[in-house]
Amino acid sequence: MEPEFNRDMADILNDIDQAEVITIIMPFLGQCLVYDYRTTADDPPLIMVSPPLGSSERRLRQLNQKRPNLPRAKDMVALPWPGSVDALVRSEIWDRLVQRVAETGFKDAVTSCQDAVNELKKWERRSLAAMIRGEGPFHTLWSRAGKS
Repeated sequence: MEPEFNRDMADILNDIDQAEVITIIMPFLGQCLVYDYRTTADDPPLIMVSPPLGSSERRLRQLNQKRPNLPRAKDMVALPWPGSVDALVRSEIWDRLVQRVAETGFKDAVTSCQDAVNELKKWERRSLAAMIRGEGPFHTLWSRAGKS
């Protein structure tokens, strides 16, 4: 690997270790993978798939409203991910996210990570199908001749 990439990855992994909230933005899917690591004895970390909200402030407001019994989240790390869901799952980033969830001690939290991946894969299949059909923001380079 290039030294610059290693330094960037080290910074990303450090951010993952420190942040209360992490949002992985997947623009190709039009979805975000959101990790809210704030916990109490009765509240596990929150892992969810959500559409982009346009700003960090909106995301934090959403999470604070969704989890009013927890201390207010004040900051978050946003990571763009232009690759596939499988590439994310094979990455060091994913390993670190799941490790951090597992360290909370909530048994179902790691299962929530897999549930989120399964949901993202559904979004990915929908997006690929839309791309092939030229639907939504996608356009085909050819059109069907003789449509009936």
